[in-house]
Amino acid sequence: MSEDEIAPVARTVTIQDVARLAGVSTATVSRAIALPDRVAEATREAVFSAIRETGYTPNAAARSLRAKATRMVLVLLPGLGNSFFTPVLDALEEVFSSQGYGVLVGYARQSRSRETHYARLIRGGQVDGVLVITGNVPRDEEFVAVPETVPISLMFSDIPGTDQFSVFDVDNRLASATLVRHLIAEGHRRIAHIFGPEGSTESEERLLGYRDAHAEAGLQVDDALVWRGAGNFDFVSGDRAAAFYLSAAERPTAVFAAADEIALGFMRGLKNHGVSVPDDVSVVGFDDTEYAEHYDPALTTMRQPRTELGRLAAADLLRRMMAKGETLPRTHLRLPCELIIRESVRRL
Repeated sequence: MSEDEIAPVARTVTIQDVARLAGVSTATVSRAIALPDRVAEATREAVFSAIRETGYTPNAAARSLRAKATRMVLVLLPGLGNSFFTPVLDALEEVFSSQGYGVLVGYARQSRSRETHYARLIRGGQVDGVLVITGNVPRDEEFVAVPETVPISLMFSDIPGTDQFSVFDVDNRLASATLVRHLIAEGHRRIAHIFGPEGSTESEERLLGYRDAHAEAGLQVDDALVWRGAGNFDFVSGDRAAAFYLSAAERPTAVFAAADEIALGFMRGLKNHGVSVPDDVSVVGFDDTEYAEHYDPALTTMRQPRTELGRLAAADLLRRMMAKGETLPRTHLRLPCELIIRESVRRL
């Protein structure tokens, strides 16, 4: 290039460029990014397609400052309705705040559009790291591409066959088999299982553990006793599953629920119809949430080391965020669970 020539300056892509290409207003573009669930699917797709084509980043200022740390971490949850997450969030906040980091909490709600929203927020330079503890690994291709620039760790979830993410969880399959073995040791042979959310790694592994324990004992699994409630790890799923028990021609003597809240919802549903736990049916859960010990009868369950996992995941994410561009190997850590025996199981 001669001295008389001036190098062209790359023009920054603006929200107006995206709006023009998508054929919508700039307000619609902003709404599609910030509140994707409130925009029609066709419009949302047009906006995101234009964003991909133009290379627009929602927060250009944050992108230009990406070399500087934001000192913020995004924790992505399905919602705050489940008490399971409380000690996890306490542990994360304790570790991150001790190192001068703030915590943002987002809700994926198993929605692809919300996953895209958070992917763009992350890639726009808003946070330095991400912890996903939804129980469902984000499916959006843009979210999966985020670890190229921002470290992401998963808690209580895994992606079989890939080492793209650090993972901190428990052996759900082994722990579930241990729970069902306990029921078998107490004399139970007809054992039902209330399944968790469809597509959840945890749900699938807990079902496998249920089957493993039956196979070890030489028992046949009756698939009619694998019940699906409302499709969540919550009270409503258990309450709805109570209808399966009440309508069964031959009722099971014990029930293994995929989560404590499912178990407690199931017990409440039975109580409303005069069925006693454990006199009429034994019930076990999974997690050892705060409700499990204080319910009447207190729930036999499998305790997850939630606080310890939260601290370990936070410490690992801090280490990788502070690596200053150095690529560190991913961590995959599985901690053991502990069987907590209480009053909801009786010996036959």
